[in-house]
Amino acid sequence: MKACPYKKIYWNHVRNVSQHCIGCWPRLERGVAPACVRNCPGRLAFVGFLDDETGPIHRLVHEWRVALPLHPEYGTEPNVFYVPPLSPHPLRADRSVDESKPRIPPAYLESLFGARVHAALDRLRSELEAVRAGGRSELLDTLIAYEFRSLLGPFTAEPVTIRATTPAKEAR
Repeated sequence: MKACPYKKIYWNHVRNVSQHCIGCWPRLERGVAPACVRNCPGRLAFVGFLDDETGPIHRLVHEWRVALPLHPEYGTEPNVFYVPPLSPHPLRADRSVDESKPRIPPAYLESLFGARVHAALDRLRSELEAVRAGGRSELLDTLIAYEFRSLLGPFTAEPVTIRATTPAKEAR
């Protein structure tokens, strides 16, 4: 558990073993998106292939450059990317906005995502400003995920259509 650079391995106290998320591999094999993607109430998780140039994952990582790997200094070349958060500015006692310092210190975000985080945040801020000025942003539309299916990439099969199969020996 200590060796995992992402600290995502956890101890299962019921089975008395350490475990790690397998990305719902049995679902993916049958064309169904992982449970976390299908059930995320905030529409915060996308699934897809990095080499699919028309998909949102490729565009977020390579075209818009706002999705970043966690701890790039480890060189693990992960398959999971994160869009760093634009944190709201804190409020003063009189309820005015204090723009002098963000709630999430930039140094902390840099410790998670590396130096590229600043360019990603600048891009997100500029897109947000453009929309606030009356423009449109394909990047923000993608992140808002107006269409639920846009989160699923090629994994659009409905889970209710999947039938469990039992090996012949167990069926007897």
